[in-house]
Amino acid sequence: MRAEIGVGKLKSEVEIQLPASKSISNRVLIINALLSDPAQINNLSQAADTQILDRLLKSELSIYDAGDGGTTARFLLAYSALKGKPCTITGSESLQRRPVAPLVDALNELGAGISYVNNPGCLPVKLSGSKLHGGNVTVNGEISSQFISALMLIAPLLPDGLKITLTGEILSLPYIQMTASVMKYFGVDVIVDGDQINIPSGKYSAMPFTVESDWSAASYWYEAVALSDGMEVVLPGLHQNSLQGDSIIHSYMDSLGVETLFEDSGIRIRKKSNYRLPEYFTADFTGCPDIAPAIAVVCGAQNITADLTGLKNFRLKESDRASALQRELYNFNVKTDFCGGSKFKIYADSGLRMSRYTVKTYNDHRVAMCMSLLAAKIEKVIIADPEVVSKSYPDFFKDLQNAGFDVKFTE
Repeated sequence: MRAEIGVGKLKSEVEIQLPASKSISNRVLIINALLSDPAQINNLSQAADTQILDRLLKSELSIYDAGDGGTTARFLLAYSALKGKPCTITGSESLQRRPVAPLVDALNELGAGISYVNNPGCLPVKLSGSKLHGGNVTVNGEISSQFISALMLIAPLLPDGLKITLTGEILSLPYIQMTASVMKYFGVDVIVDGDQINIPSGKYSAMPFTVESDWSAASYWYEAVALSDGMEVVLPGLHQNSLQGDSIIHSYMDSLGVETLFEDSGIRIRKKSNYRLPEYFTADFTGCPDIAPAIAVVCGAQNITADLTGLKNFRLKESDRASALQRELYNFNVKTDFCGGSKFKIYADSGLRMSRYTVKTYNDHRVAMCMSLLAAKIEKVIIADPEVVSKSYPDFFKDLQNAGFDVKFTE
């Protein structure tokens, strides 16, 4: 399937109901599964990753398939180890290429008895059903914060609690802080002090919880406003004091000419009047890599030289996101480079041009969504495999239509 997106007749003002935060939802699902009496969870994400995790947590299977969900697989692995469930955890072909060794090593230190089925360091893995004990583990913080969050979530249920020592550069620290905040909400103690995380033995308490709207999904509406003329978007359910590190996008996009008005029910975003775009833009995405694709396209489409730094794990996402964006933007005459393994550079001497090329999505929802919004600047964008957006934002194309974009699906 392909999606053809044209600019259509954009509405001057539109309200968009964003999906709930997938990151928060997945954390709450694990905690809820560890409660003897489940809590009431409102506004749970409908993203594929979350729905798969919800289904698997409620299932008694010998093989658990996490699909494309990195968080789904890693959280489920820690949960299953805690529960002493003999089982195999696997995932899609792309997920089987992503690393899981730091989490497996830490769980094995705690007595899990996990072995690799095929390739060492990657899914699928087999759990023996051994019981875990608490204690001390050391985890490399440079690869993924998901390993750390997975261990944190099960830590209160370990007999002696858990002390995690982080080594290397700690990437995506806001996600670790999000995990700690959600855990504290449900009544457990978490102490994060530099490279040390201490979680004593305890238990979660059932409390009603409402999941925030997703700031990473909002990044595409910031992109739409930046690349269109006079469009104003209202996004309910987003707040300044958010658990999500991706909320920093309101600050980054302010430098690119989009202002954010915080209202009681959410936010309103619009272009600044008489604003002159910068010739150069730079920002650090160490704690918020998921909003980098939208900002990369904003800069590339508007001929802004940019250095997007802190993207050390950009090649370890659903796709090699650095290479995917480089290839796809190049087909629209936007020249980029990925430097030193962590900086995505955009050159201003390019100049966006119309292309009849069909954008490849590499089974990556964020590539599909950020490239779709080029339609606000050029006549038409054609996206291959648009269904990949279901991973995080199932109603993305429906919402584009609601905003006035012309969206047609063809085989």
